[in-house]
Amino acid sequence: MMQAKSSRMGWVLLLLGALGAGLDALPKATTIFYVAPDGRDDNPGTLQKPFATIAQAQSAVRRINAAMDQDIIVYVRGGRYFLEQPIHFDHRDSGHNGFTISYQAYRDETPELSGGQPVEKWMPGENGLYTAKVDGRFRQLYVNNIRCLRARTPNAGHYYRLKFWNERDREIIIAKDLLQPWANLNQVEMIVQMHWAEAVLPVASIETHGEYAYLAPREPERDLVFRRLYPIKSENEAFHFENDLSFIDQPGEWHHDPASGTLSYLPRLPQETIEPLHAVVPRLERVLHIDGTLDHPVHHLRFSGLCICHAGWNLPRDTGMLNSQAGQYSVKVEPDNRQYFKRPPAAVYVTAAHHLVFERNVFRHLGATALDLHYGTQNNRIIGNVFYDIAGSGILYSKFSEEQEPHTRVYNPVDQREICRNDTISNNLLTRIGQDYPGCCGIACGFPQAVVIEHNELYDMPYSGISVGWSWMDADNVMRDNQVRRNHIHHVLRLLCDGGAIYTLSKQPNSVIKENYIHDIDRSPWATGSKNNGIFLDQGSNGLTLEHNVFERLQEEPIRHHATGAIVQIRNDAYDRDVIEQAGLQKEYRDLAKWLK
Repeated sequence: MMQAKSSRMGWVLLLLGALGAGLDALPKATTIFYVAPDGRDDNPGTLQKPFATIAQAQSAVRRINAAMDQDIIVYVRGGRYFLEQPIHFDHRDSGHNGFTISYQAYRDETPELSGGQPVEKWMPGENGLYTAKVDGRFRQLYVNNIRCLRARTPNAGHYYRLKFWNERDREIIIAKDLLQPWANLNQVEMIVQMHWAEAVLPVASIETHGEYAYLAPREPERDLVFRRLYPIKSENEAFHFENDLSFIDQPGEWHHDPASGTLSYLPRLPQETIEPLHAVVPRLERVLHIDGTLDHPVHHLRFSGLCICHAGWNLPRDTGMLNSQAGQYSVKVEPDNRQYFKRPPAAVYVTAAHHLVFERNVFRHLGATALDLHYGTQNNRIIGNVFYDIAGSGILYSKFSEEQEPHTRVYNPVDQREICRNDTISNNLLTRIGQDYPGCCGIACGFPQAVVIEHNELYDMPYSGISVGWSWMDADNVMRDNQVRRNHIHHVLRLLCDGGAIYTLSKQPNSVIKENYIHDIDRSPWATGSKNNGIFLDQGSNGLTLEHNVFERLQEEPIRHHATGAIVQIRNDAYDRDVIEQAGLQKEYRDLAKWLK
């Protein structure tokens, strides 16, 4: 149910008729409901007397949608709605008879659907800190709509380097002089950059001998990271520590002690004074759950003009997290490097749905994935949305490997309805992705079929921009007919390596990567591992045609092959003004950048 500072809201049925005409000549009815922060759920849902919650509007829609003869619109008025639980849609919320149900912002207003909780009653603390009492566990803090930095050492933009991984004793060796007498070692995390992914390793113990310190991660991550072969454990990999109160030494840093509930924050002076200080921390992992099944899919829903924010993810704090690739994290490792993965949670999570539209929404300040279309999706459109300040991936699409299956399994489901196919991801602006989990991607697809990824702009990311394919095998699977075209990708791979502005895996016949404009990809001084690339055709890539892609100012490879099959390349790496001008957001969506100011 959706909660606002004010209370509840109501519904309205608005009939547009023609007076003087006979009953049979009346035009069909348009139904409109309104939701507002100052509404009431016992209201009728009119503009003057709106509902307080989207859940109440859903109930009103469900009473009439089976007999739809025109679209139904739920207007959500501007303001912030703090949710007590995710908003849940299933097949009962679908549009019928070829008509659509829209949940959209009222004109020129911005409704925020928040998975967070406000932080109030700040008090002055020691050393210039502000403190507040907050129950629960969380990994993000937002003050005055700005993401704050979880206390770390060294400070942002700088890292330490480990010496080596001690496989025999399952320890990580670092220089002793990097350590301080931390008050709560059991809260400290070591976050290691492992070529193309990261490892979040809560610290169990540290012993020192001579000039070295021997760090043991907490289980189960300790066992998993030393069992798996990939990502590679190399000497001199960059890392940093997070989450001790003593690490706070710069404005905007914070720490939370779950035992005492004390949240400590060093303000950005002079603009942040203790009154008012508008702060939010995550409470929910999910904001919207669109929960279709293969037998009862959700369909004909539209979401427009909404701001999805403040969802979190606590697992890395509880047990650690080992990103394997594209945000899929290790949960079991068997001999011969058979790994088993799970996918992170998403603020908006979709299963078994067709004819959905997400248009002109803003996804920001999120603690894992922003939007995930997991399985059974067809003929949906993700168009003209903004994704920024996302801890994980912007968009996850289609199945990767499931928890009960090894990561190299080839996906050919018995029930073809599982396949994600014929969906469009177009004209989206994605930036500042992977803010906490740098091995994530802007758009990451597992086993898509006939997906169209076009006219998106992606930039300012620590790893790859667009990733398509999974399983590392040149073998028949469901993938085919995929199109990655006319995207504008730049300033990605800014921290990690061994990726691409566009990255592919495995066999996907009749697929094309064409007319993309890729530029300004350098190599981070902290990266350890293989080259960065404009387009990286990784293991098993086959059946792809690369045509008329333009590359400028790349420090390393424009196009790289690794264990690939049949690839057709036509006039790539040539300056083409038409390609440059056509790539990225189309004219009607170039105003999206206003959300980043």
